[in-house]
Amino acid sequence: MLEDNLHEIYLKLKLYYYRRIFRKISTNEEDALTALEAFCAEAIFGLGHPTVTEFANFINASQPNAAYKIANLEKRGYITKTKSPEDGRIIHLSVTDKFLQIYGTSERYVSILAKRIEKNFTPEEVEKFSDMMKIISDEMMSEVNNYLRRKADLPKGVMPE
Repeated sequence: MLEDNLHEIYLKLKLYYYRRIFRKISTNEEDALTALEAFCAEAIFGLGHPTVTEFANFINASQPNAAYKIANLEKRGYITKTKSPEDGRIIHLSVTDKFLQIYGTSERYVSILAKRIEKNFTPEEVEKFSDMMKIISDEMMSEVNNYLRRKADLPKGVMPE
């Protein structure tokens, strides 16, 4: 039952995001993202400011294959490449405001859900649910957390120490 409920919520959040992202992506061929490119841009966003190598490793692709995906995203204006100030050979990837405008639809939906939760449950229930979600994220998703701690260049405070 719990597994089914978690899967159902996860699936609905993904479907909402996919529906919104494909509605917002321009039909102009020069701007259009494929589904795989949208996933790649989202991975770059989720990883913080990964290097090209970190991104390639994350998506389990060769350097040339990752470079091709990066070039397409950059050409369409969804990501930028920045040389590391410490070592100019290292390139970091970042999403642009253009991507964030598309991605923001999922954040808005999460805000809507949070307001609905607050409206339908007591403050104590909301606090307990929030505490449980924090524990799940910080302590029970160790596979993802370990990867992100080691590999991702996330802003301070995103990952618990």
